[in-house]
Amino acid sequence: MPFRFKKSESPAKAVRRVYRERVDAALECLHESRRPASIHGARKEIKKLRALFRLVRGEIKGGTYRKGVKKLRAAADCLAAARDARVMLKAFEHLAGKKLPDFSHIERALKKHARREARLFRKHDSVTVAERLLRQANRRVARFKIQRTGWRAIEPGLRQSYQRGRDFCRQVKAQPLPEHFHDWRKQVKDLWYYFCLLQPVCPAVTPAAIKNLEKLGEQLGEDHDLFLLEEFIQKNCPAHDESVALNKLIATRQRKLRSAARRLGTQIYAETSSQFCHRMAAKSGE
Repeated sequence: MPFRFKKSESPAKAVRRVYRERVDAALECLHESRRPASIHGARKEIKKLRALFRLVRGEIKGGTYRKGVKKLRAAADCLAAARDARVMLKAFEHLAGKKLPDFSHIERALKKHARREARLFRKHDSVTVAERLLRQANRRVARFKIQRTGWRAIEPGLRQSYQRGRDFCRQVKAQPLPEHFHDWRKQVKDLWYYFCLLQPVCPAVTPAAIKNLEKLGEQLGEDHDLFLLEEFIQKNCPAHDESVALNKLIATRQRKLRSAARRLGTQIYAETSSQFCHRMAAKSGE
């Protein structure tokens, strides 16, 4: 079930089809919830669903949009703590695994935290709750009434996503705060999802453009994972000698990631939103 539109479909039919497919994919991941990768996979599918909502937000009645997004956000929240605990451990292992300093104290703390979150995940029956919320959200897809056709149905959402990404690209240069990089990442991921959806129907969406957005999203994602790791260290191992050494490694890696992200982002968001949309529409024949 590729995450993409088809040339033969109207926007309304395409959105409903893709929405149902992504819900099914998320539920399939949850059925394998004993595997940490499956929880991560379910969250990624939910992010795609939320991005799809935002793409056609202007075409969906306010109540339907708000209720649908609320269900999806709640489903994602059920999976967040267990996923974050696992991600922090993997970020630590990737960063410190081959370094000379001994980080055994921090490693034990991270593994203990991951086990505790896994127990809470099972205790609260988070999978069942997330499944119920996703099925409720899936029933709402029948209420999607998208009136406009072709480019006009998706242009406002695409324009807004690009403009927000461009704004945050400029903001992280002026104010390189962790929250600004995280907000930028959300917009980059949305635009990447939209490019994946539109590739079959819009010649302006090239494989190179998709690859660059994916790379930028990965850079910003790793930066955010390191931010979560740094916060964990400050809260759980603030005065330990290991913390100073690991925080230096985190800071060094984040500087490289953020510098590379700003360079790539400047290329991706070089156009104004009007220029971007004009080029996309022209290539689409609209």
